[in-house]
Amino acid sequence: MEATKTHSPKNGENKTSLINRIKNRLRYLDLWLLIPIIAIMIFGDAMVYTASTNMATGSALSFLKKQATFGVLSLTAMLFIFIFKIKWESRFINRVVLAANVTVLVVMVITLLVGPVTSGAKGWIYIGSFGIQPLEYFKISMILYVAHRFARKMPQKNVLFPKIKIWDLMIPVVGILLTMRMPDFGGAIILILILLFMVVTSGVRKGTFVGLVTMILIMYVAIPFLLPVLAKLPFFHYQLARFEAYVNPWLAGDSGHQLINSYYAISNGGLFGRGLGNSIQKTGYLPEPNTDFIMAIVGEELGAITIWLVLAVFAIIIWRLIVMGVRARLMHQRLILYGIATYIVVQIFINLGGVVGALPITGVTFPMISYGGSSLLSWGLTFGVALNVIGQIKADTKHHTPRKENA
Repeated sequence: MEATKTHSPKNGENKTSLINRIKNRLRYLDLWLLIPIIAIMIFGDAMVYTASTNMATGSALSFLKKQATFGVLSLTAMLFIFIFKIKWESRFINRVVLAANVTVLVVMVITLLVGPVTSGAKGWIYIGSFGIQPLEYFKISMILYVAHRFARKMPQKNVLFPKIKIWDLMIPVVGILLTMRMPDFGGAIILILILLFMVVTSGVRKGTFVGLVTMILIMYVAIPFLLPVLAKLPFFHYQLARFEAYVNPWLAGDSGHQLINSYYAISNGGLFGRGLGNSIQKTGYLPEPNTDFIMAIVGEELGAITIWLVLAVFAIIIWRLIVMGVRARLMHQRLILYGIATYIVVQIFINLGGVVGALPITGVTFPMISYGGSSLLSWGLTFGVALNVIGQIKADTKHHTPRKENA
């Protein structure tokens, strides 16, 4: 009995200490980021429900339940990552990030070998009835990897690039090549642009930045002229049809069907939309209206003004990531936040570009609104990292804690 009395207060003290640590940590939870994320998730649930009302593979309610379930899991993962005080710049975390990248790359190789072909690509692997898209998890793991590598190699004055070795780029390059081999060119473009902008923000000259942007614009303009060359590549026939639809959907046969109906949806919606649930194009005209082309349904039912409101909410998220990145004392923290901001911008740009015909259709989903549990969970991990880093920046700023990058 005496032993029990001796240990009981200690256990109580440990529980109280843990609760106090969590409460103290929650003081640094960034509501500028969290509230817009939750708002987007709730809006996404509503749009998945209405966009799925005429799906042949399931009821709208079943899609809503799955999306809402993964929304809760995503939010839980987000807050779970935030609570811990993680030293992202430490050697231990670097090894963990390296192991995570290698693991995801191995899963991507397995997906290429045994994964089923979905929409012309091998991007999914299934565990029972649950599908995993490893590329979605590689995006955030690559951001963490590049941030650690590049933060240790900041250039001195008048040096064009950080001192980067081939090994530093090995994992991103392998990931990009595997993604292209699937083939998932939308995903490969996202990875390339994230890598480029993280290189730029790690300390290159303004001239180099202008050169990179110019190169991207030239590639964009050259897309129609590259079609004859791309047509000769193996494994590219399905993607070639998408490029032909981008150039002229009315002459591309069945390949242009999706884009044409996206045009109709946006045109039907006008500025204020036909009303929630009143989409015409989701009734069998627009394939997979709850995933890649969900923003076409948003435009048709709620109008162009709602699309702009959604973009405004994402602008708040991106603005907050950049502002806190500027305030960061560690380059490692800054690169993580800049990488995540770039990821969001590029994913939105490629998805909407495909919906309105400004870019070829690539199968890229709209962040947190398109249906997909694997994608939603990966965004939860991504924003969990962002909240954790921002919480540390706030804590360091408040306590004026000087910290150094670890090699």
